[in-house]
Amino acid sequence: MGKRDRFSIKESEFFMIEGSSKREGGIYLPESDFEKLENFVLENPLSSLPGQPYYLLEPGGEGNERILKASGFAGTIVLKSGTQFEILPSLPVISAEGQKISEKHMLLLMLKSIRSLPFGKYNINSMAAERLNIFENFVLSFVNDCFDIVNNGLKQKYIPHLANENFLKGKVDYGKHATKNFAHKDKFYVVYDVFSIDRPENRLIKSTLKYLRNVTSSARSRNKIDILIANFDGVEYSTNYSQDFAQSVVDRSMVGYGNALKWAQIFLLKKGGVTIGTGRDVIYSVMLPTEQLFDGFISERLGQVVDKRNYSIEVQHKIYPAINRRVPDIDQKPGMFLTRKQDKHRVIIDAKWQALEESKKNYGIKDIDIYNAYNMQEIYSAETVYYLYPLTENIRGREPNIVFRDNGKILGRVCFIDMSRIEDSLTEVLMQMYNDELSTIGS
Repeated sequence: MGKRDRFSIKESEFFMIEGSSKREGGIYLPESDFEKLENFVLENPLSSLPGQPYYLLEPGGEGNERILKASGFAGTIVLKSGTQFEILPSLPVISAEGQKISEKHMLLLMLKSIRSLPFGKYNINSMAAERLNIFENFVLSFVNDCFDIVNNGLKQKYIPHLANENFLKGKVDYGKHATKNFAHKDKFYVVYDVFSIDRPENRLIKSTLKYLRNVTSSARSRNKIDILIANFDGVEYSTNYSQDFAQSVVDRSMVGYGNALKWAQIFLLKKGGVTIGTGRDVIYSVMLPTEQLFDGFISERLGQVVDKRNYSIEVQHKIYPAINRRVPDIDQKPGMFLTRKQDKHRVIIDAKWQALEESKKNYGIKDIDIYNAYNMQEIYSAETVYYLYPLTENIRGREPNIVFRDNGKILGRVCFIDMSRIEDSLTEVLMQMYNDELSTIGS
């Protein structure tokens, strides 16, 4: 697949038909590719308020102009023709050494924090991870897990074997023996156990390999899959995915199978927290709300730095996408609760995937977020609401001190998270929470 078949934009950028407009900031597509992408987007609307449809890419344009704008989602969409569309997060991240961290790497970093995605030991720092789209990274992670299974030997187990044999072995199935061997006294219809690799877990993995062999756009992954399928000789393809998953066992006897079977469930049953979509002209799509990715990333990393002996973290299950909702919204939920075990002192932590800017009113903080700083504090009996925004280069070194107060008490505070040093940055946020508590006690 050539580079011309791959089109990439970031959030707030857009696709448009080649030659249809002089609007800046867009990526031009051949008309046939644009129309196939537009049809897929319009045929798969997301849940929204009545009369306000919401889409993976936002349709727009003036007059005869047609555009598809990236807004709130990141991922990849691949047509059956092989053309790929990639949407990446828009916030550039610069390390402390001044080195730019690619948007693809940040997307993979956030994806790896989703617990339902079994990346395991998958190396997101490799050149292959940077080169491949999101779905192909899923494929490569699964393929790597399969090679570990093959290298360690496919697991076997005793399974019942029914056959009309020339010898007596195991138990005779008298019902079938009587009907099939009425005129063949030299035969025995028997059932006995055989030690076989044709077990549910191996069937599911082989079936997943077959599915991926047909959809992957990576020649290297396809070659690896061919090698793996050859190593599953003697294993049948699954004829009933749900039944084989129900019969699958992942225990100490099946070491190494856990992640591969989780990937198999994502690919075959389209379960596991990630939706793999298909369409009339689309072979697969994987699109996720960037706010959900950031929220999950922050909660996973915060769990690594907080003192769990003295504090407990409760992660809420938000509903995504959280756009086009009524204000105030009684369904609005905070991302996390941090509670001190000793005295039940509770604060709310809510991650926001948004670049704040000095030139905008309240730095661009949405009115609903300001409202909810008070609303959630009261509803959930919390001391303070902490909004965590990603630190961008336009305010690095001059981060504003944004605090919501009520009669001197801090009800809400904005904190900035440096994505290039995430653990240290979250530790600093925890220290800010401690300092706010001391100032409240002293007031």
